[in-house]
Amino acid sequence: MIDQKQKRILILALFAGELMMKSGAEVYRVEDTITRICHACKIPYVECFATTTGIFLSIDRGDRNGDMHTFIKRIAGTSIDLERISALNEFSRTFTSTDMSVEEGFERLRAIERKRPYGLPLNALGALFIGVTLCPCFGGRVLDSLSCALVTVLAYLFSLCIGRLHLNTFTGTFLCCFVCALLAVAGWELDLVSSVAPVIIGAITLFMPGVAITNAARDLLSGDMLAGVARSAEAFITAVAIAGGVGIALKIWSMARGGFPAETAIRYPLYAFFILAFFTTLGFCFQFHVPRKHWAAASFVGACGFWLYQYGTLLLGYSAPSAGFLSAGLVALLAELCSRAGKDATTLFIIPGIVPLVPGTGMYATMLYMLQSDFSNAAEMGVRSLLIAGCIAIGLISVASLTRMAVAAQKKAAGLFRGKR
Repeated sequence: MIDQKQKRILILALFAGELMMKSGAEVYRVEDTITRICHACKIPYVECFATTTGIFLSIDRGDRNGDMHTFIKRIAGTSIDLERISALNEFSRTFTSTDMSVEEGFERLRAIERKRPYGLPLNALGALFIGVTLCPCFGGRVLDSLSCALVTVLAYLFSLCIGRLHLNTFTGTFLCCFVCALLAVAGWELDLVSSVAPVIIGAITLFMPGVAITNAARDLLSGDMLAGVARSAEAFITAVAIAGGVGIALKIWSMARGGFPAETAIRYPLYAFFILAFFTTLGFCFQFHVPRKHWAAASFVGACGFWLYQYGTLLLGYSAPSAGFLSAGLVALLAELCSRAGKDATTLFIIPGIVPLVPGTGMYATMLYMLQSDFSNAAEMGVRSLLIAGCIAIGLISVASLTRMAVAAQKKAAGLFRGKR
């Protein structure tokens, strides 16, 4: 039978796993944390199975006559809080490497749970950075960028308001992107916007499923097929909601005007993309609550990845999927280096760094072609966008796999060296 001490340990482990899952951690990280905590407390047999909606934990004494005990924890309501994930990783390392008691562990976890994420001013500033820096990347002018910043901040505030209604993710994303498109076309009618597309693309990037794509790729890499497929489906549904919200708004506008106006776009120097992407990623650091000490490193990672994408497509003539693969690989590699230098999770650097690469332009073009009944080009752009997203995921997986193989080989070589000595 399970004793009271083991029960407290299991509650502690499930509590840590629940906080990680609700903060947007990968499934394999949640399972690994729970298993490590139980093993550190001398529980011999531990089996943990986690999904995006629940955690299943079984323990046993490990002998033939032992009784199996299974615990289930339902997970409801997830968000992205990378600062909390960082704190939980630190707690896991401390708990498993020191003689911290279970009660002290509960106190640490409650303190982590009580810690509030970044406030409204910093999150709104992040939305402003995202809008004002992404719009020029897609050909917007200075006035367009200022308008995009305003649209992005208003859309973010609107998302907070409808969040209080507890709507499902699809409906909430649909309404937010609908508002983004309406505000953009209203700006065009008021002569505050010279090109609608860069404003809309820059604003809706705030709601792009970059986190779902990243976590899906990393879960699939770890063999968690159920979680990986679930998060891939989440990314697809979010993309459909974005396209639907923008598409309906533009359809209403085109019906009122009798068609779509011609778009004008300008090109900026290549070095400008690095600077713009740096502040875009910094904006996502605010949105995803990256710890302050990692803001500069995470922003640098995102800037390098986006710059490489632009360099590959504009100067080297690479296709968008090929450039997406290389850029995602660079983001993953730099994230691994920053993770080891900062002794923190790679997620803190990959998630904000990968979002600018998500193919917002392709999604917008696909939807616009469909509204114009140009289904041939719509199908081509849709397939291309899916291919870019897939190549980004493959780029992340490839570098992560090579890194794990290199670390495993290094540990094996170190063990053999110590054995010879």
